[in-house]
Amino acid sequence: MNINKTNRKIIRELGNNARLSYKELAEKINSKKEIVAYHITKLEKEKIIAKYIPVFSQARLGIFVHKIYLRFQGLPAEKEIQLIEELRESPFVNWMARSVGTWDLMIALYCRNILEFAKRKNELVFKKYGQYIQDYSVSILEDALIYTRDYLINASTRDRSGLIYGGSLREEKIDESQRNIIRLIRNNGRYEATELARRLGLNVKTIITKINDLEQRKIIQGYIVIIDQKKLGLQYFKIDISFQDHSDEQYKRVLEYCKNNKYVVNLMKSVGDWEIELEAEAETVGEIYQLAKDLRTRFPTIIKKVDLHIITDEIKVDYLPAWY
Repeated sequence: MNINKTNRKIIRELGNNARLSYKELAEKINSKKEIVAYHITKLEKEKIIAKYIPVFSQARLGIFVHKIYLRFQGLPAEKEIQLIEELRESPFVNWMARSVGTWDLMIALYCRNILEFAKRKNELVFKKYGQYIQDYSVSILEDALIYTRDYLINASTRDRSGLIYGGSLREEKIDESQRNIIRLIRNNGRYEATELARRLGLNVKTIITKINDLEQRKIIQGYIVIIDQKKLGLQYFKIDISFQDHSDEQYKRVLEYCKNNKYVVNLMKSVGDWEIELEAEAETVGEIYQLAKDLRTRFPTIIKKVDLHIITDEIKVDYLPAWY
């Protein structure tokens, strides 16, 4: 599909707030409600827009993101298909992608703690497929920021600081009705309060009050759109950044540069073999290669290593675990 100017503006605005009405979107992009409705319907029909989701602060719900990066050797094709299908069906795997670079497969598991992660890691991957794993790396997400797709309109500055997907020092307490609301909206960011009320046997005012409380306490950080990058002619990348100077001042310098790069859509602080993990989207490899090159040349005494990976197939994307 042609990623024309109107589509670009719509996708960017939905990435900023996926709950905008057609009228509100039209006002933001200086268009008409009917035109916006037409484009969104087409984007949804062609599955370019995959879904709209709330962004939850995971740690406030007592959930932590653990990632496994795998490189295989001698893995038969039928075994790879079996592994992928088992991971896709697992309620504990929330993100999975094939890549070109250091790693063949990247997996994210959302667990309550490190002991649960160790158990899932062994049960899901290493006990059955360990003989085919040549190398692997594990990282724990400390915090993450989700940004708007500013590259779509060639914006020179960020108009949103980033939704926090992760970090918090304490778990927030929620009641059972709020937990049920979260379960219903985790893959439906454009929910209707009346439908939630009907399904949960509550009145609409109660539903709205409960959701407002989740938003005010930053358990729900905001609402974004998930897209199929390939169908828009976009490519998806990961950049892992390892430091040799770990001082707070130098760390912040690199962090600020990454935050302000228009191609960066997710920025993660990690505990593992690298300190920062970027997710970026662009129409060409060259644009992201330049970003990786700039990091090396701008911060030669701070950054030890920059690894670039091309995501060839994003197999699973969930921002809240099915087991919650």
